Amino acid sequence: MNNWLVGFTMGLLVVLAYQKVTEEPMIINTKTARADELIDSYNRGRADALKTNPVSFDLEQSCLEVWANKQEPK
Repeated sequence: MNNWLVGFTMGLLVVLAYQKVTEEPMIINTKTARADELIDSYNRGRADALKTNPVSFDLEQSCLEVWANKQEPK
């Protein structure tokens, strides 16, 4: 039973690692791209920019800007 569990876990890890390695960034020509491709690219970039673990620089800048705009001048 233990050998089967170890084999299954190793196989699963290999498949997940292969999918991660073969994942390529999307390159889109905006002059010939369809609207749904542009929306998908925007959403993917937005999700990457708003990652919280590790916190992205863009997210920190956005939070700082929101905080600074809410401060009342003295």
